[in-house]
Amino acid sequence: MRARSTRRLRVSRLVAGLIAASIPLAALDAASAAEKKRPKTIRDLEERPVEIRRDLPVDGSAAARAMENYRRFLELQRTDPQLRAEALRRLGDLNLEAGELERMEKEIGQIDLHGAEAITLYSALLRAYPDYPRNDQVLYQLARAYETTGQPEHALATLDRIVQRYPDSPQIAEVQFRRGELLFSARRYAEAEDAYAKVIARGPQSGFYEQSLYKHGWSLFKQSLNEESLPSFATLLDHQLVRGTDRRVVRLEELTRAQRELVEDTLRVMSITFSYDEGAESLDRFLRTRGDVPYAHLLYSSLGNLYVEKQRYQDAAAAYRAYVARDPNSDHAPNLAMQAIEAYRKGGFNKLVLDGKREYVERYNFDAPFWQGRDRAAYPTVVQELKTNLKDVATYYHATAQSTKRIPDYQAAARWYRSYLESFPDDPDSAETNFLLAETLFESQQYALAAAEYERTAYGYPKNEKSATAAYAALVAYAKERKRRTAGAKSEGNPLRAT
Repeated sequence: MRARSTRRLRVSRLVAGLIAASIPLAALDAASAAEKKRPKTIRDLEERPVEIRRDLPVDGSAAARAMENYRRFLELQRTDPQLRAEALRRLGDLNLEAGELERMEKEIGQIDLHGAEAITLYSALLRAYPDYPRNDQVLYQLARAYETTGQPEHALATLDRIVQRYPDSPQIAEVQFRRGELLFSARRYAEAEDAYAKVIARGPQSGFYEQSLYKHGWSLFKQSLNEESLPSFATLLDHQLVRGTDRRVVRLEELTRAQRELVEDTLRVMSITFSYDEGAESLDRFLRTRGDVPYAHLLYSSLGNLYVEKQRYQDAAAAYRAYVARDPNSDHAPNLAMQAIEAYRKGGFNKLVLDGKREYVERYNFDAPFWQGRDRAAYPTVVQELKTNLKDVATYYHATAQSTKRIPDYQAAARWYRSYLESFPDDPDSAETNFLLAETLFESQQYALAAAEYERTAYGYPKNEKSATAAYAALVAYAKERKRRTAGAKSEGNPLRAT
């Protein structure tokens, strides 16, 4: 709907401009060819700027009057070929734009009578004035008229005439793009590919460069030339996402809606291409051919998201993890690492979830290279995920130890609790976590260490719900340690007698 409104506004402005350009023709009503001052003519219009009042609505009756003025002028002026050619062109333009506006305001499928009249006028102009300087523009407008009247074959043939006769026309990039669109719609993908390539070859200064990159990639994709389509799509992403000499990547939120949709569609078709081959491995290979690709995280994330949609959770996790392996210390790596964990969770791979969380902690704990030159306050999401994953891993090992009763499992849980406390000493839950650390030390028969941690829980934090329990537990732990030492001392003092 928004695109349609924008198009209606564009057409309205064109019609308004044509009407404004035709207003001086009203003087013809009172003109006398020989007896009065020479009236203003179309030639005069070429010399003076046209002021278009864009804030005024287009009046259909005004457009009709303008067209009628041109028709009357053509009836009166039969001698000057340049003026007649110009009048035919302007009348054709008015019909074409008025017809397009009318179809948008009413029913899109209704018969375009204005377009049919435009075809008649443009065709008459081309027959009568084959050397008219603006015939390349006339042919382009004729092609448009053929399109609006549902004659794409004639439209394409007309555009072909421009390419053959006017290869240096200022509109040649647009002509080739329109050819590409018509050929693509006709499923003549190889020919469409060639037309879009002609636009691309003219460089980024063309107003149709990025659109042609997109459709060039699609033309190749439609021919099952999947790998060959990737450079066109990637070049489009370069132009949409990369800014400045420092090659800063634009966030998707900074793009217009149309730009964002174009980027997302491009990422998706590239992901489909990689998924047809070897997934993340194919993406790795492609990026090695492109050099610096600052938006690589978007490619891996898009591929992973595609796999998640298809419920291929391990492939999704592999795509996310491939980026982390490629650039573990980038700003985007922690997020993709979490996406991999979430993919495992959706797939029900609990062991892999744990492995992912443990790997996350090892990569992004505060002693890891990731934090060199970075401020924790600037990465609150990474900090929060580190905290959550640390607690989850410690809790898992503690629960496992309570099930197995194995001392090594309790010791593993103690290591993770200690890592959590070192990373988040001022956390509101630190006292409770410290108590759990003491519990794992006690169960692993490290009574002296357990007693010290119980005391820290009881007296080293503001009074909390574990304070009294921890104070008593410290006494028990000290008693256990004394008993073990006493037993050890007796054992050393009374060795077994040899028999």
